[in-house]
Amino acid sequence: MQPRDIVAAPGHNASMRAAISRQLERYRLSVARPDAVPQLALLGIVAGILAGLTIIAFRLLAERLQSGLLAGQAGHFAALAPEHRLYLALFGGLILGLMFQWLSRDARRVGILHVLERLEYHQGRMPWRNAVSQFLGGTLAIISGQSIGREGPSAHLGAASSNLPAQWLQLPNNSLRVTAACGVAAGIAASFNTPLAGVAFAMEVLMLEYTVAGFTPVILATVSATMLSRLVFGDQIAFIVPTISLGSLS
Repeated sequence: MQPRDIVAAPGHNASMRAAISRQLERYRLSVARPDAVPQLALLGIVAGILAGLTIIAFRLLAERLQSGLLAGQAGHFAALAPEHRLYLALFGGLILGLMFQWLSRDARRVGILHVLERLEYHQGRMPWRNAVSQFLGGTLAIISGQSIGREGPSAHLGAASSNLPAQWLQLPNNSLRVTAACGVAAGIAASFNTPLAGVAFAMEVLMLEYTVAGFTPVILATVSATMLSRLVFGDQIAFIVPTISLGSLS
């Protein structure tokens, strides 16, 4: 049932539902305007919170399962014996192959390319089946040591978790695109503790333009997602680059 399809019934609950439906309809009309910066800003904050919570759940699940497989050291595949690393990768790849073979052709599409396709041809509407495939498949791929990282799953899951509620609320197409971009930026920011990288990726690759109506919600989404991520994982640097000193050629 969609929010606008709620049928009024006698009593206080019916009046409250009718009032909520009217407020939602007003919000839909207001957010469709090209100058709806405050409304889109609110949407960006909510999108960032939803994406941040989803990425936190994704990271925690992958890290807990990795710790169980790798004797309490998530990500330290080098600690395993060579034959164990081989078996883990082979069995993980086999399960992934069977899972995606069982899925329909449309549900197999995951990752950043899938998000770009939905933005280009479907007004940013993200299917929930693909998000489930990405969550399960991404988790299995990471814990079994496949050659993927968190970027693709984080972008896809962030976009879907922010966009699906907007679809349920029947928000206009322009706001659906914004929620998808906010979710991608927030997902990358929450996964790697890199809010500026999330903003740059969303604006340069997804939005393809810098406007106040697009930039403001993306910024707010990354800030809210990063704050949630730091509450759980701390303010840790995702990648530590060693100091490189170059000698003189003369």
